[in-house]
Amino acid sequence: MPQQRSRPEPRTGRKTADGTSAPSAGDHRDSRSAGKPFRPIKTRRIFEEICDAIRDKLVSGELKAGDRLPSERELSEMLDVSRTALREAIRSLEIAGIVEMRKGSRGGAFITRSGAGQVTRTFRDMLDFGHVSLATLLEARLMVMDAVVRAACERAKLADIERLSRNVAETVELTRQGRYEERTLKAVEFSTLLANSTGNQVMSAILEAMASVIRRFVLIAGPPAHDPVIASRLRLIEQIKAKDTKGACETMRSYLIKLNEHLLNTEKVRLRGDARRRARAPA
Repeated sequence: MPQQRSRPEPRTGRKTADGTSAPSAGDHRDSRSAGKPFRPIKTRRIFEEICDAIRDKLVSGELKAGDRLPSERELSEMLDVSRTALREAIRSLEIAGIVEMRKGSRGGAFITRSGAGQVTRTFRDMLDFGHVSLATLLEARLMVMDAVVRAACERAKLADIERLSRNVAETVELTRQGRYEERTLKAVEFSTLLANSTGNQVMSAILEAMASVIRRFVLIAGPPAHDPVIASRLRLIEQIKAKDTKGACETMRSYLIKLNEHLLNTEKVRLRGDARRRARAPA
């Protein structure tokens, strides 16, 4: 009867100095996969499906900028979802800048007229979370504005020029009345109108978002001692009408450099004051 051969033990790897087996490549693979770095995929939540349904209506053209969504009760019945899920979806779309909520008897959820909402939130988060400084944001606006002014000199139509002129006239009147906050908002709107005159929606969204974030610093800083905004913009409008690209770019750059200095100096003073107050606060 032939002698039965013993079955070889599984190979576990090379021998170490003390005679034990070193782990094999397979052992390493097993230990890596044991950590389970991925979580199981779950079904999508209802509010995400609602968001997609509204986005699909936008993509298809059934919903357009300025349209009002049906009331909460009507929309929840149409979609066969709870009002809680619907509110969560509307809030998500509002954060994304797709809808805006308006109060009053004619209020409700409206499709935004601008695509700048999500860009604005991104810029604001970058600034608030310390990923960028105010100086970096102002420098970026200086660069973007140069491109906007160049495009405006080439593309602005008579209707665009009239809107810019009307904005400056309204700014002058608000200044005369001493309504500084409204005057500041009107002056900030000039940037958006200028960007719109280029006919490039991406440029408009970027500049509108930048202006929206910078606006709070403008309100805190107040006007500089000798505010050149009115004279500067009247000159800029004439240069755009004349298609004087070089002159228009120089006018805008000169104005923004002075404004940036004013905003940065004010912000430094504010931060120093905050630091002193924290130092004096009891531990």
